[in-house]
Amino acid sequence: MRRTTTMLIAMLVAAAASAQMKVQPQPMVKATPNGAQQPQKVQAGSWETARRIPRDAAIMLVKSGKAVFVDIRSFETYSKGHIKGAISVPRSQLMSRLREIPPGKFVITYCACVREHTAALAVTELEVHGFKNAAALSGGWNEWTAAGLPTATGAN
Repeated sequence: MRRTTTMLIAMLVAAAASAQMKVQPQPMVKATPNGAQQPQKVQAGSWETARRIPRDAAIMLVKSGKAVFVDIRSFETYSKGHIKGAISVPRSQLMSRLREIPPGKFVITYCACVREHTAALAVTELEVHGFKNAAALSGGWNEWTAAGLPTATGAN
């Protein structure tokens, strides 16, 4: 029992630490007419620099009641299938529906985009509006379902 408790505490500490880490962006490159590549500057607050959170850490934070999943896809898409327990706040409505996001919770946005593009944009918007604890779910909806994790349909 003591060993299990110690392992659980270690996992929670690791999850909290990884939730606070930012993913370092890969340098963007642009091909010039002669075929050479030039590095492109990545703007601060862009989707490339938005914080991401690994799936396992996200699950642990939500299970402990410290975080909430926010599905930023359209409500129609959400109704067809979403992470069990997630709330639906489409990105197009995010700024007008900020009050629906539970205060004091770590916000984990997700979408079905490659590289969490839309979820990461939502994170940058949340940060601009004062949300300091927000991250895009690494792998998003597609990797969640591929892993066979709990999903639901319809409106919650």
